Amino acid sequence: MERPLRVAVIGCGAIAQMMHLPTLGERPDLFTITGLADIDRATLDAVANRYHVTRRATDFHELLSDPQAEAILVLASGGHRKFVLPALAAGKHVFVEKPLGFSVAETEEIAAAARRRGSRLMVGYHKRFDPAYLRTLDEVRPLESLRFVDVTVLHPDEDAYRRHHALLPVRPPAAVTEEMLDRMALDESESQEMRPLLDATLGPDASAPLRVALLVLLTSLIHDVNALRGVLGEPEEVLSAHTWRNGMAQTSLTRFAGDVRAVMTWISVPEVAHYQEQLRFVSPERRVTLTFPSPYLTHAPTPLSIERMDGGSHVQERHTVSYEEAFRSELHHFRGAVLQGKPPSPGVEEALGDARWIEMIAKALVRDQQRRAG
Repeated sequence: MERPLRVAVIGCGAIAQMMHLPTLGERPDLFTITGLADIDRATLDAVANRYHVTRRATDFHELLSDPQAEAILVLASGGHRKFVLPALAAGKHVFVEKPLGFSVAETEEIAAAARRRGSRLMVGYHKRFDPAYLRTLDEVRPLESLRFVDVTVLHPDEDAYRRHHALLPVRPPAAVTEEMLDRMALDESESQEMRPLLDATLGPDASAPLRVALLVLLTSLIHDVNALRGVLGEPEEVLSAHTWRNGMAQTSLTRFAGDVRAVMTWISVPEVAHYQEQLRFVSPERRVTLTFPSPYLTHAPTPLSIERMDGGSHVQERHTVSYEEAFRSELHHFRGAVLQGKPPSPGVEEALGDARWIEMIAKALVRDQQRRAG
């Protein structure tokens, strides 16, 4: 633990530049960046120059052959299997942004490879390291009669939360309409890479809105899927699910142990620049509400509200738990796991649990569409 972990980074886009690379660069005593890879040469060179990294490649395989790199950070968008499996085969430890896989079968394949190699593999669910989320675990788990959980994500256009970051290369801002955002989601779900991954769960005859809804589940709502599993454990049954607005809005209802019901709703509402992701846990004796800010606001505390009775008075506590950055904490955890030879968490088992619940929701979405089609 008294030396830096040597890491190579695949993907130099927005999430790498806004969150992960600053964490690596601010503590040279904890991390050494041995190389960067990105398919866009202009982005690669601009970011490598900023962090004074000499080893740079448009083909990520060149980083895997570097004996200096102990671990690989997979921060690229799209499917991650094509990066993770070669990295594991090269004997590297891996940190990979969610999702690990785009179906249960793909996630199981990657998990099996990690077990065979004995490498440390960690999945980037940064909300699990949020100090207010950790406090929420302490508040919710002891509740004697948790009855209802409500998750609501109001998802605006992300530009309002990204434009203040110094992303490279510098490009002029472009106006984006709701129609353009909807089209981008549809195009991604229909892309040559993504459509087969989504069809593996939905089937080849799935409608375009179902593919968009599943893409949202896998790339956005997956954070809430993982966060709820961290509190409630494994789901027992998805009772219903439906999507509207061509896949850009969805709601599901899931039953957990103890007859707990959890509703998850995600809706694209691009014009009001106020990202809101609220998790509310309701029991007769206490209500606990966690409201995540946009993940692109570094060190923004997550408000935690606790409602209870004190005698005959209703009391609402508002807690600011910490200003620590969850993205930073997760990379520090990964470093510790690798250098200490311990399994990181969240790891492959967490990813498998998420993939199974997402598949259950996707199947319920398919059943709902078939029912409405008559």
